[in-house]
Amino acid sequence: MKYGFLIILFLLTFSVQASYCSGRNWRDAYQFYTHNIDLLNYHIDRYNILLDKQYSVNEDDEKYTYLIVKLSVEELDKLSIDVEILETKFNKVKNLWQLISEHCLHDDELDYNNMAIKNARGADIGRQEVNDLLARIKFLRQRFRLSDQ
Repeated sequence: MKYGFLIILFLLTFSVQASYCSGRNWRDAYQFYTHNIDLLNYHIDRYNILLDKQYSVNEDDEKYTYLIVKLSVEELDKLSIDVEILETKFNKVKNLWQLISEHCLHDDELDYNNMAIKNARGADIGRQEVNDLLARIKFLRQRFRLSDQ
């Protein structure tokens, strides 16, 4: 009898943890999402600093101009790589919210299902912001290279 109770307790615990429509999964997905939003904002700040450098180029001093342009293009290349990684992360966040949504729907948790769908759309918006930043990085890189000539 003692072992039967433990087996039932184990199965109940396992089935609760197996549901993706749970507080832990929500918390993990939300933390993953907000972490990526924070990274995106950090990369936008890096971009803005490089954008400001474009206007600090003094064309009277060719050595200084060359150095600023060279360093800025190198930093833009690094930034582009970092931002491209975020695109994959936002795709993972979206897939995670979609998985949670499906499980909430299966568990007849319609309010949670709808909220998970909204969060998946938020991850899509984050990915779109990443693509926008990548386009701006590419444009700024071209402007720096043009000013180098």
